[in-house]
Amino acid sequence: MTPPYASAHERVDAQCPACRLHALVPLILYSVERGRWAPIPAKGLPPPRPGAPHPIVVHIDACPVCNGAWFDAGELNLLAGGDANLANIEQALDPQPRPCERACPRGCGMLVERALPGKITTPIDQCHRCGGLWLDGNERAKLAKATTREGQKSRGELLTRRGVIWVAQLITQVPVEVENPATSTPWTVLSLLAVLAVCFALQLTGTLDLGVCMPGANGLPQGRPCLAPIANALFEQWHSLGPAALVQGSWYTLLTYWLLHGGWAHLLGNCYFLYVFGDNVEHLFGRARFLAIFLAAALLGGLAEVLLSKNSGAPLVGASGGIAGVMAAYLWCFPRNKLFQLILFIQLKLPAWVYLIVWIGLQAMMAALETEDASVAWWTHLFGFMTGAALTPIFLAQRRREVSARVRVPALPYTRGAPGHGPPR
Repeated sequence: MTPPYASAHERVDAQCPACRLHALVPLILYSVERGRWAPIPAKGLPPPRPGAPHPIVVHIDACPVCNGAWFDAGELNLLAGGDANLANIEQALDPQPRPCERACPRGCGMLVERALPGKITTPIDQCHRCGGLWLDGNERAKLAKATTREGQKSRGELLTRRGVIWVAQLITQVPVEVENPATSTPWTVLSLLAVLAVCFALQLTGTLDLGVCMPGANGLPQGRPCLAPIANALFEQWHSLGPAALVQGSWYTLLTYWLLHGGWAHLLGNCYFLYVFGDNVEHLFGRARFLAIFLAAALLGGLAEVLLSKNSGAPLVGASGGIAGVMAAYLWCFPRNKLFQLILFIQLKLPAWVYLIVWIGLQAMMAALETEDASVAWWTHLFGFMTGAALTPIFLAQRRREVSARVRVPALPYTRGAPGHGPPR
């Protein structure tokens, strides 16, 4: 028997009205029990328990980037009904609307802002024609938590997951994403991880060697071709040959150094951060732009390390410059996504912007305090991050134009000084 649909409307084909970075994607939920909802499995709805009513199915449309969602009239009442404090929430909206800078995803025209006194401090956007509601990501987490992955888990499942993560973080001290699954396979990220693993295996066999870049005559490398730059050698090449050193010398190593790593911990740490922050960025930007950010950040980060580091006699290795560029892109695109971080045995849930701002601040401080025996490429991290931060707005503008051209209902561009609001609150 076909389950009853609380909402059976035409599919939404619209650009996210908040971040404008993605088309809205359908999210079909069914009622598990009062106040709890779950996405319909690929194999279909499970059979109802004997004597239990058939589950209700609701179809909403969400943005996988900013986590905002569109609710047709009546859907928010249904999905928030498990919380007595939010019962009949649509009827509690302030009857006095205010102008808004966003358009209805169903193409009805402009949305209006409606306050929700006593429930949330930010206004909710509503279409006065179709009655639909738009919730930004933070509003959705408060008013329709049952539609989020975290809200669909039981308290026991959440506590078990946090406990397992706490133990893992106690050992590794790395951040863990709370909820930001990529919606496609990150093939570029996986390919980079495979390349790094193969290169490290070649290092272990002695095929690639960190110590083959020592300068000979005129600072030119002697012995086997090298992949890791040494600042002293590059400076000597430039002093002896001038611009010809760019062709005859080992300046090309600024393009290859990221393939090498100083040990297992160095490799595994970089691979982890590349995957955690890279999968979402690749899905959003596409393979070519993702690779452009990674390689540009690695190149300029490596150049900054060569020019500014006080430890000019050690080879530069590691993919962290490119990864720092990817982290900057993640900060631009997903600032409010949550990360678990362990501090003094206490597991905190931090917005990504807090973690990444603290991280880049630490890189800047350590670069300024660097000594001649520094073993971490602080300048690579700092300038790699800056490169990613500079390229990301350009790529985001391209992405927004592409999404706008693919959907039936494009979002309105932001207008400075206009009433209402544009970007996610």
